[in-house]
Amino acid sequence: MTATRRTVAILMLACFGLTLAIASSASAIEVKKQLPAGGGGGGGGGGASGAPSAKNPLTPQLQQALSSIISDESDPLIAAESEKKSNGETYVDIEHAKFSYTPAMKEGKMTVKAKLEAGEYKGKKGDASGKGTPTGKKKALVFNYRLDGTKWTEVEQPKWEDVAAAEAKK
Repeated sequence: MTATRRTVAILMLACFGLTLAIASSASAIEVKKQLPAGGGGGGGGGGASGAPSAKNPLTPQLQQALSSIISDESDPLIAAESEKKSNGETYVDIEHAKFSYTPAMKEGKMTVKAKLEAGEYKGKKGDASGKGTPTGKKKALVFNYRLDGTKWTEVEQPKWEDVAAAEAKK
């Protein structure tokens, strides 16, 4: 009789443990469902609305190629902003920019609008090491590319966009 009680107790503990495990994993699933998908600084494919986005259509190789092209193309622009900073002019801290991109189909081809978004600052003449004084504005350097086969082609030259003005248009 004691062995039967022990077996029942062990089975009850096992069921209780299993119930806890199932409940905690179900909780984790619900939390994951509430997290926004894509659209982040890592190169997701969705917007900032918080709604889940469609699966990212870009392979890791295409994402890497796009990042590499944007990095190469933004180097002279970073240098220009650094020069403005050291001259005490208003500049964008593009070195610490948030990267995002939005893929879309246009005329049967994959297109990507990529942005480097950062705060604007008033530089202090001769002080290239300090951050300067924030102006409260955010600017985005916008790149437009089209995928031709496996190669990214620039659709238009990069341009600066005022983030608040762009948000107001939406």
